[in-house]
Amino acid sequence: MKNLTKYQSGITLGGLIIVLAFIGVLVTFAVRAFPLYNEKMQIVSSMNSIATRPDAAKMSERDIQVAFLRSIEATTNLQRFNDTNVKDYVKVEKPKQKGDPRTMHIQYQQSNILFADLHLLLIFDHQLPLRGNQEGD
Repeated sequence: MKNLTKYQSGITLGGLIIVLAFIGVLVTFAVRAFPLYNEKMQIVSSMNSIATRPDAAKMSERDIQVAFLRSIEATTNLQRFNDTNVKDYVKVEKPKQKGDPRTMHIQYQQSNILFADLHLLLIFDHQLPLRGNQEGD
């Protein structure tokens, strides 16, 4: 019995199955979560491109919505935003205090199926100040 431990090495079949199942769950989660994360990053990038435009602080709400939609169409393949619903997702909010910039606010929810009735839910609620290019200030 003492010499039995020196002959044991490696992983058992049960241990290997557990490790492979764990890796499978992680890979499945990553594959299902990546599209949600990618969509979020594309929208944040488009928001940043609008917020840093030199004329962003002076643009009307409709101009910001159209510029955002054009930015999304030019750089991504997202089908969520179109001419009729962009006004439901993209809002321009007035400053809370005098002297603060207006903010661009986008809010929506997106889900992706993980397993059967189990879903991953992305709640996107992001605001950016519309300062424009402030190098001349």
